[in-house]
Amino acid sequence: MSKRTLWWGLMVGCWGFTLAAQAQQFIYKWTDSQGQIQYSELAPPTGVQYEMVRKPAGAEQNPEAATRDLNKEQSDLAKQVAEQEQKDKQQAEQAQKESEDARTKNCEAAKKNLKILQSDSPVVKTDAKGNKVALDPQQRDAELKKAQKDQDYFCNP
Repeated sequence: MSKRTLWWGLMVGCWGFTLAAQAQQFIYKWTDSQGQIQYSELAPPTGVQYEMVRKPAGAEQNPEAATRDLNKEQSDLAKQVAEQEQKDKQQAEQAQKESEDARTKNCEAAKKNLKILQSDSPVVKTDAKGNKVALDPQQRDAELKKAQKDQDYFCNP
């Protein structure tokens, strides 16, 4: 074989290798019928508009490592989502418990107020200036109605 033939064979081989390497650096991108963006090395179904996008750097060099990295990222993300869901659940449970505790305390206070207002003993209330003032019958009746409403609200879930 002559040097010239060998040289041309080498040039054609390099040119073919370069074209093959460049062809593998692009992938198809399109939107499917459900509105999801799809990526593939295979062409989309006929009639679907698509565009060619460059593959991320390093993906063509070691696809196994890229797959492992992607799986690790997905696993880490799933773990983060699960942790956040657990945290949200605990916060919701804590808020529910606090709400129930406050409702219980308010129910007890309403029952106590109602019992005092229904008794025959005089009822004293502190006014805006900090002075203790005995309730007259009209004020006592208004406070009794308010205490009954409070008891109905807080003691009946």
